[in-house]
Amino acid sequence: MSGSHRKTVLKVIILGDSGVGKTSLMQQFINGKFSQQYKATIGADFLPKDMVIDDRQATMQIWDTAGQERFQSLGVAFYRGSDCCVLVYDVTNTKSFENLQSWRDEFLIQANIKDPDNFPFVVIGNKIDC
Repeated sequence: MSGSHRKTVLKVIILGDSGVGKTSLMQQFINGKFSQQYKATIGADFLPKDMVIDDRQATMQIWDTAGQERFQSLGVAFYRGSDCCVLVYDVTNTKSFENLQSWRDEFLIQANIKDPDNFPFVVIGNKIDC
């Protein structure tokens, strides 16, 4: 088997304030399901999704983290080795948007990113239906 056929694993971390809908976004993306029920994430949880990106097989390992500050100390282990960071805010909650900068800064420190200017961040405004 040649090297180009090996499956790539991409580690994606979802960050943002508690209650902005990180878990709902992940569930929707992975399973195509949406739940109205709110259940706080404890620590972190990850789900894999197999995809084809540029004609190559890849598995996205999507890590959903708790938004509560008390879990931010879990950072280092969870953030290390990330390939992308998704920052989520609630469009009905200005503070959750303002807090994205500190989530980004914290991620860059915890994940020990060597080239922060070129690291891929995705910002998602959630709860657009509200």
